[in-house]
Amino acid sequence: MVMLNTAVTRVALSTTLIFSGSLCAEPLTLEERLTQLEARIAQRQSSGDDDARFRFSGYARSGLLIKDNGRGGRAGPGISPASSIGGDAHIGRLGNENDHYLELGFHHYNRLSNGARADFHAVLADGTASPDPWVASRDNNLNIRQMYVEIGDLPAFGGAARQASLWAGKRFDSKNFDLHFTDTDIVFLGGTGAGISNVQWGDNGRSDFSIYGRSFGDLGSSRYADDNVQNLLLTANQFYGNWQWMLTGMSARGNDAHKRREAGSGSEALRRNDTATRGLFTMLAWHDAERFYGLAPGRSTHALQWGSGLGAETRQPGSDGDLTRSAQSLRVASFGVVPLSDRWSLAPGVVAQHSSDRYRKGDRYDWATVNLRAVQAINENFALQYEASWLYMDLKPHGRTWQHSGNSGTYRAVKGDVYKLTFAPTFKASNISDLLVRPEIRLFATYLNWSKALDSYAPYDDFGSSGFTAGGSWNFGVQAEVWF
Repeated sequence: MVMLNTAVTRVALSTTLIFSGSLCAEPLTLEERLTQLEARIAQRQSSGDDDARFRFSGYARSGLLIKDNGRGGRAGPGISPASSIGGDAHIGRLGNENDHYLELGFHHYNRLSNGARADFHAVLADGTASPDPWVASRDNNLNIRQMYVEIGDLPAFGGAARQASLWAGKRFDSKNFDLHFTDTDIVFLGGTGAGISNVQWGDNGRSDFSIYGRSFGDLGSSRYADDNVQNLLLTANQFYGNWQWMLTGMSARGNDAHKRREAGSGSEALRRNDTATRGLFTMLAWHDAERFYGLAPGRSTHALQWGSGLGAETRQPGSDGDLTRSAQSLRVASFGVVPLSDRWSLAPGVVAQHSSDRYRKGDRYDWATVNLRAVQAINENFALQYEASWLYMDLKPHGRTWQHSGNSGTYRAVKGDVYKLTFAPTFKASNISDLLVRPEIRLFATYLNWSKALDSYAPYDDFGSSGFTAGGSWNFGVQAEVWF
C-alpha cells in the first residue's frame, strides 16, 4: 500500500510538472525535478504548518416556556432566595429554564517540528431571556469568555516539567467541574492570568499552579467610582490518582474602601464597612469516572470545601467582594450517573452549605438541595425524562439591607423549602439512555411550589412578586440543548 501511494504521488507530481510549462536554461530530467519537488514538500511539512488543526466547539440551549395562564413563565435553577447567597442553591434545570444561552469555541492546535505544541483558544458567549428573533438593542450580552494561549511539550523542559504546559490570557481553569443537572458549579476558578499545568511528580501525582486576577461582580460599572480593585488569586491544584486538593489564597487591596455602596455581586444589597481584603479557600475532591459510589459501573464525584474572608464564596472563589473579614463557609457536594439497565439511568445529586458572618456579623445562611434526574428509554430515539428537586433553606440576614428602585429595606429572616417536579418527553439522535449525550429536543411540564414564608424575604425577589406567590405554579414548553 505504501509503494502504491508513493507511485500515485509521483505520477501526480509528474503530471503537475509536465503541464506546468516551467522553463529553465538547463532543463532538468523529470526524475530530478520530481526529487526537488518532493524535497520542498517534505521541508514544508517539517515546518509544522501542515500539522496545524482547527476545532470548533459549542454549547447552546433555547426554548419556549409558558405559564398555565398562557403568559410567559418565571423559571430558573436559581429562582429561590437562597440562590442569592453565592448563586448556587439551585433546583433542577429540566423544564425550568426560560433563557437562551450560547457558547462558541474556536481552538487552533499546532504541533511544531521540534515536538512542541502551540495552541490558541477563544470562546464567545451570549445570553438573553427574550424570545424575540432580534434583541441586540435590548439585552444582548456578547462576551469574550475565554481567550488564551497555551504552549507545551517544550523540548527545553525536563524533569517534572517535561510534559507541562504554560498558558496566559483569559480563561476558565481547566480543572473546574459542575453538577450539570442543577446548573451548579462545584468549583469555578477563572479570570485573566497565567499558569503552568501538568507538572508531573510521579506516576500518579501532578500539580497545576496559576495566578488569576478578577473583579467583583459589577465592579467597574457605574456602581463604583474606582474600578481598579482586583482580586488576585494564587492557586495550587494537586492531583493524586482520583484525588484533587485545591488551595487558593487571595488578596484584594482597596476592597474595603467601597463602604456602604451597592453590592458588587449584582444584587440589590448594600455593603458594610468590614468587607474583606484577603481570603483563603480549599477543596478536597474525589473523581471516579468508572464507578457510581463504588457500587456499579457509572461515575461519581464528591467535594468538601471550606473558605474564610473572600474565600467564603466557595462556588466561584474570589468572585464576591461583599464578604466580611470574618466570613466562614463550609460546603459539601456529591453527585453521580448510573445506568440501571438498557432502558433506565439515574443521576442523583446533593449540595449543601453553611455560612456565618457572611455579609453581617452574626448572620447565618444554611441550605441544602437534592436533585434526581431519571431517563426511561422507549426506543432508539425517544425517551421519557423525570426530575424531582427539593431545596431547604434557613436564612438569617441579621440586618442586611437592600436598595431597589429608589426604595430601601432590610432582608427578612425566612425558613422553608421549594420543590419541583418535571416530566419531559425527549427526542435524541443516538445514545438515548445516556444522560450526558446531546443534542436533545424536549417537551416538558413542570410543577413548582414553595413555603409561603419565602415570599417575604425581599419585595423585589422572585418569590412573592406579583402573580408568583406560594400555592403552586405550572410551566409548559419545549427546549433544545446541544454541546459538542
